[in-house]
Amino acid sequence: MRASYSRSRILLFSVLVSLFFAASPLFAYLDELTEADVDEAYTLGQRHDQDLAKFFKTYEVQFPNAVSGMHVSRIAIRTPYYSVVLNSFLRGSIYPMSQARADYAAKPYPFMAVISISLPFANSWSADDLSKPDGRFWKQFAIEVTQGAKIPPRAMTARPLYSYGSDGTWANGAEMLLEYDVRDVASRTIQVRVIGPDRQPVSAEFDLDTLK
Repeated sequence: MRASYSRSRILLFSVLVSLFFAASPLFAYLDELTEADVDEAYTLGQRHDQDLAKFFKTYEVQFPNAVSGMHVSRIAIRTPYYSVVLNSFLRGSIYPMSQARADYAAKPYPFMAVISISLPFANSWSADDLSKPDGRFWKQFAIEVTQGAKIPPRAMTARPLYSYGSDGTWANGAEMLLEYDVRDVASRTIQVRVIGPDRQPVSAEFDLDTLK
């Protein structure tokens, strides 16, 4: 009788464990990648299909281009897993999986927030203005990344975005990349909030329980 009771308890425990893992999210934010994670991300980046396009879209929020003047046009995040996918996609078939493994092992990717600003055709901002995170252009914007509390960035870079046409090339936007320590980011909802010169906040939320 005692042995039968013990077997029943073991069976019940096994069922509960199975239900727990079945209810767990299929994806979750990975602050550190195993070699298998890198291989999986690399393979996805090489696909160049609808699944890859869908993957990229889940990591960004686009804002209407119909808004006139200077405005936030996109807020995106980049997890380490996303960065492996993106690097694989950009470098294409000449980039072997072994190199993707070596690149990540040599310098693991951080967590990043990317803020894109659209500028009107006629604007007075120079490439130098747009590429200085602490310069007068970016001082117009307050950017916060929070998970309950504000997460401080460990580095910031910026760059101009260009349009190309028959009448020349001009800066039609700018992009700020904020870098965060992966250990400061948890696998739960994260919010990126931007306040521009008009003092109207623009924000995007990403559920890291459903993103790698």
